[in-house]
Amino acid sequence: MARKIVVIGGGVVGCSIAWHLAKRKLGEVTLIERDRLGSGTTWHSAGNLTWRPGGRFDAAVLYAFETIGRLTEETGQETGWLKTGRLFLAHGSAAIRRLEKYQEQASAAGVEGRMIEPKEAAGLHPLLEPGAITAAWFNPLSGRINPADFTAAYAKGARSHGARIMENCKVTGLSLSGGQVVAIETENGRIEADEVVVAAGLWSRGLLTPAGIHLAQWACEHFYVIADVAPRLARETVSFVAPEDLFYGREEVGGMLVGFFDENAKTIDAAALPEPFSFTLLPPDWDKIAPYFEKAAAIFPSLTAAPIRRFINGPESFTPDDVPLIGPAQGIAGLYICTALNSAGVTISAAAGHMVADFIAGTEPRFDPTLFAPDRFGDKAKDTDWLKRSVSDVVGRGYQQVNL
Repeated sequence: MARKIVVIGGGVVGCSIAWHLAKRKLGEVTLIERDRLGSGTTWHSAGNLTWRPGGRFDAAVLYAFETIGRLTEETGQETGWLKTGRLFLAHGSAAIRRLEKYQEQASAAGVEGRMIEPKEAAGLHPLLEPGAITAAWFNPLSGRINPADFTAAYAKGARSHGARIMENCKVTGLSLSGGQVVAIETENGRIEADEVVVAAGLWSRGLLTPAGIHLAQWACEHFYVIADVAPRLARETVSFVAPEDLFYGREEVGGMLVGFFDENAKTIDAAALPEPFSFTLLPPDWDKIAPYFEKAAAIFPSLTAAPIRRFINGPESFTPDDVPLIGPAQGIAGLYICTALNSAGVTISAAAGHMVADFIAGTEPRFDPTLFAPDRFGDKAKDTDWLKRSVSDVVGRGYQQVNL
């Protein structure tokens, strides 16, 4: 009899997991989504995909590119993938040295990135003021994807390999017996399971706390705006990121999307979110983004007078070290965790799905799992005050140092 595998959470990560599991015929796969696919955090993702040398983004992003092509061919579902390249902008000496290091690593990896002068950077992005930066690094292995379409492609692929997807089915708890997960409880009834994967994003911590598992994740508000700049941008316009100034951006329907990874990020208790929290945003906070928007406008002066078409404020889960929680749960057989993607869910979704499938299959992992161990913070994860302070600090710090 085939083993029963249940995936909790129908965002881009949960759907990737379901596709990887079903494609490898590891069991009868059922994905459970509390509302509709992509309705939590996935739908408001900016959808940027950028290769970075070293760390968790090198092999993971290369595999994401591979997966996009494979999914499109397999399902016929377009993902909105558009390769644009990305400008990494710098004006301080430390930031420039970091970009020069990236170029060294890219050259060693055979990636045709290059350090460029401000004037050339302005030639690649028509709204960039060359006098506002000192140097730039052009990374060709970058683009953006439509998160909803990417999620739909994963889901379509999973279904084609026999997975069952249940929407509008809220999970209320896990059933355990003898240190083993045996079922999940939902508002629609009990579902037997031999293995359970918790990929519930914002709601993962609350779901697992009654089982004695305290995940080191907490939600923070994350902001971006869409400005109606003039002149309007071509769809293929290169995207950009300014790590030392904590902002990034790209073209969006002729306008400019500009997002921020702020210092002292605003934390929010996922348990306090209104119900239902589906395709829902939090109120705008203009005061919070103002200093970062001013820095963005100094480099892209058109932003100064551009009307703001939309302000996006959506909660996302972070960890104290800016690294996701992926792997088996300690002390409960058959339970796996894949959550807290630190605003990189679209980027890491393919690799995360492959990692979970490797764990369940018991095969040699394609990606080194040691960095992602869910229990790496030990009992400190129980301390919510420490957790909130830590994730509030890591949002901006992690963006400057790692999450580019």
